[in-house]
Amino acid sequence: MIFENNWVLWTVVIVSALLGTFFLFMQLQQDQYQWITADGYKIQSIPKDATIVFVNNSMEKRVGELYKAGRLIAFVGQSIGAGIDTVSAREKAKINAYKELAEYFNIRVQTFAALVEGQLQSISNSKAQEVKSIALEVYKRVTQMFSEAQISGAYVYAIWEERVGSLIYTNVLLVFDPEGVIEALKANKEINKQIEELGKSGVDFFKALNSIIEEAKK
Repeated sequence: MIFENNWVLWTVVIVSALLGTFFLFMQLQQDQYQWITADGYKIQSIPKDATIVFVNNSMEKRVGELYKAGRLIAFVGQSIGAGIDTVSAREKAKINAYKELAEYFNIRVQTFAALVEGQLQSISNSKAQEVKSIALEVYKRVTQMFSEAQISGAYVYAIWEERVGSLIYTNVLLVFDPEGVIEALKANKEINKQIEELGKSGVDFFKALNSIIEEAKK
C-alpha cells in the first residue's frame, strides 16, 4: 500500500515537473517574439526586438477575415542594407516578396498542367495538346505579372525592420487575396480574353488556378 502511494506521489511530481518545464519553455519562446495582427488576430510572428514601421490599416479588416476563414496566404520578402536609403530597401523587400509569390506558382506549373489535362479528356490528343499549351502560356503570363507586381489583389500589409550589427534587415509581409487576384485577372482584357477562349475548349482556367491557390493554404 505504501509502495502504491509512493508511486502515485512520484508520478504526480514528475508530471507536474514536466508540465512546468513545458510551460516555461513556451513562455520563453513567446518572449522571443512579437506579433503583427489584423483585426485582433495574430498573423505573423517577428523577433521581439524588431521595429514595425508600417501596417496597412485600410486592409486590416480584410486580412482578418481571410485569416478567420483559413484563407490567408502571405509571403515575406527581405532586403539587407546599411539603413541609409529606407525607401529603396522597402521597395526591394517588396519586390522580393512578389518574387516569392511568383516562385510558388512557378514551381507548380506541372501541377497546373495536370489539372488542365484532366479537363481535356473528351477531346482529341492533338487538340488537347494545343489547348494545354495555350493554358500554360496564360498561366506563365500570370506568374510573370505576380513577379513584376503588376496585379492587384496582392498587397503589402506590414513592414518591419531588424538591426543586426551595422546592418538593417527590412522585411515586407505580402498578402495574397485569392478573390482580389481573380477579379484583377478578369479585369485584364488580354488575359481574360485568352481565359474565355480556353473555356470554349473545355478548360476552366480559374478552377485549375484555384486548386493551386488551395495548396498554398495547407
